[in-house]
Amino acid sequence: MFKRLILMILIAAIALSPLTAEAELSYEPYGEKEFPIWTMQLRRAESIFFGSLVLTLPITSLVWSLCENGGLIPKIEDPMKRFFAQAGAASLISVGISTADWIIGEVQS
Repeated sequence: MFKRLILMILIAAIALSPLTAEAELSYEPYGEKEFPIWTMQLRRAESIFFGSLVLTLPITSLVWSLCENGGLIPKIEDPMKRFFAQAGAASLISVGISTADWIIGEVQS
């Protein structure tokens, strides 16, 4: 009985929430001076970091496996420790890519 009551309250809250929402009828884009420059640079760095992580994680995993099989690095038996090591390496590479982009942007301007 208690679960049904909670379920009905949740369904009612989700179903009735659009009735109380007010639509914004006029859209106004952000102005040039609405945000500080460093926040826009941080947003760009974040986008580049997560965008490059999509590529660096599988590449790092492949190179990691090749290095383990070649005997260049010791094998990690625990799958979670291995994944975290690969994800850490991929994250460092992505941070390097973001930092390089920021440095290039600063030098050009």
